[in-house]
Amino acid sequence: MVQRWPTGYMTPHLLYQFNGSPRGVTVNNKLTIHTLTKLDKGKDLSCQATDDLQKTSIKSDAVTLDPYYGPDNVVLKPGNTALNITERTTLGPIDCSAICYPKCLFEWKTNRTGTFKDVLSNETLVLANIKENQAGIYRCLVFHPSNTTRLIRTDISVNVQYSPKIESLWLSDKNETYGSGRPPTYSFSEGNHLTITLRIKSNPDPQIVINSSMMTFSTLLYTKQSDYFTTNLPSLKCENSGNFAIHASNGIAYGDNRTVTLKIKCKPRDVKTNRKIGTKVNTDVNIVMDVISFPAPTVTWLHMTTFRWTVLKDKYDYKHIISSTIRITSKDDFREYGIQICNTLGCIVENITLQPEDKPEAPLNFSVETTTFRSASLSWIVGFNGGHEQTFSVKFKTTDSDEDTKIVHTSDTKTGSKVYYILDQLKPDTLYHVMVLSTNKHGNRNASLQFKTEVEYIGKSTSKTTSISTLSIVLVCGYPVLFAVIIVLLVFINRRNKCSTGGSNPTNINSTTSDEYTVIQRGNPTFTEPYSTLQSPTESTALHADRMETDTYDECGIITDVEVNQTIDNRKSGNSKDKQESVSGKEQTKERLYANTKI
Repeated sequence: MVQRWPTGYMTPHLLYQFNGSPRGVTVNNKLTIHTLTKLDKGKDLSCQATDDLQKTSIKSDAVTLDPYYGPDNVVLKPGNTALNITERTTLGPIDCSAICYPKCLFEWKTNRTGTFKDVLSNETLVLANIKENQAGIYRCLVFHPSNTTRLIRTDISVNVQYSPKIESLWLSDKNETYGSGRPPTYSFSEGNHLTITLRIKSNPDPQIVINSSMMTFSTLLYTKQSDYFTTNLPSLKCENSGNFAIHASNGIAYGDNRTVTLKIKCKPRDVKTNRKIGTKVNTDVNIVMDVISFPAPTVTWLHMTTFRWTVLKDKYDYKHIISSTIRITSKDDFREYGIQICNTLGCIVENITLQPEDKPEAPLNFSVETTTFRSASLSWIVGFNGGHEQTFSVKFKTTDSDEDTKIVHTSDTKTGSKVYYILDQLKPDTLYHVMVLSTNKHGNRNASLQFKTEVEYIGKSTSKTTSISTLSIVLVCGYPVLFAVIIVLLVFINRRNKCSTGGSNPTNINSTTSDEYTVIQRGNPTFTEPYSTLQSPTESTALHADRMETDTYDECGIITDVEVNQTIDNRKSGNSKDKQESVSGKEQTKERLYANTKI
């Protein structure tokens, strides 16, 4: 309830707020929590009111939640749902517990004749010297003290038993049957299923299991007719031969046992050996094989050999060790060997492969093919790889340097293949020690040699460089001279064309300008070799007149030595102006060409 001051103030509209993380539905000033749980225990709830002026009242007194709950999680300890005990022993203690607030009430009841009767009102069930007629369902009921309709229950089945007793035993397969009066040893072939029939007194029906020192079986399934229990043994193998204990129990501390000896025949099988053996030439290889066989086997080679087999019985009659020794005298002995193992029930064939297991053979015919002052060409023949992939590497050094190694990349590593390798970046005129190694996972072998690189002639290299540099300088400096010569040739061609038009030999009329240019280029020393001679244009012209078979000047009768010299002078003058006035160089060249043409 909220009071308002001063009195007489009009009734306000109040909003209520509940604090403490409440769950549920709020209607005006009421909070309803529909489902309380044990997790709500200890929570404090309070409320506040807010009026239209947004004024908030002080918090109300807190209310602490303390809900009742349970019973939940009823548990029996030990947690069995079925319990087998022996007659005249004590049942219990069996503790019944539950989660409940406040503490719950417990009752034990038992159902023997179809209805439940009270046994005791307590959490713990204990029954001393229990009798066979006390077997049945025992139920623990748990009630809430505030509401007895709230209850929960759990049951446990109690079997009061006595120990089984095996009175008779029969063993049989498809061939014969052994009764309980026969010797306890029974022999049969692998693949035949053995049937056991037992006469057992037991309450309740027993479980029947069979075990031996060599193996353990799961519980056998059986068919029952009165006190006779018949079961089939699991499929047994030759190595399962031995003494078997048949045990009948019904879950109590006692039971009954019978022991029989089973001998199971089988043809040789399950050979354990190393079927791939690595070895070396001129060594002895011991072959040892563990074989399951009953009766004992005989061993022969499929191929004619002089090696003998030895057969020894192991710890058990069905297990044998066979062995032989083979002498490896050459590479031809690395192959597959067939072995036949037999007994009265059949034969099997095993194959043993003897394979090489050694370092690779050293490279053969290691030699130097050629040498230069910087490199050497090496070669060798691939040897036997020792039974594993091999790789090659080359180690080399001088007498005064550290050793260096090069990896040889080659895909042809077949025995007898030839490998070539170039060893470069060497020093001239130097003695080298070289070793080639063939390597596999077992190690390496090598071959080695020495060689000396060629002498490097420094003078040849310098002269060549100097010639190239000189030629470059001449080309750059001679460009203006070459340009002037071209102008002279153009004037000459123009004069000759005029001469040909005025009555020259008709044969020359069919010649093109390019043809005439070709003839002049081959014959004019001033044009063809301006870089290799310093002779004057007049001297060049004189030499040209002596060598040519047909004198071009005589044919035309126009150009004289004076004109040639004048042209050369014009060329020199043009070169000087080109150096000084680069902008107007082309125009001046055209003017000189025109002047020469007029002359």
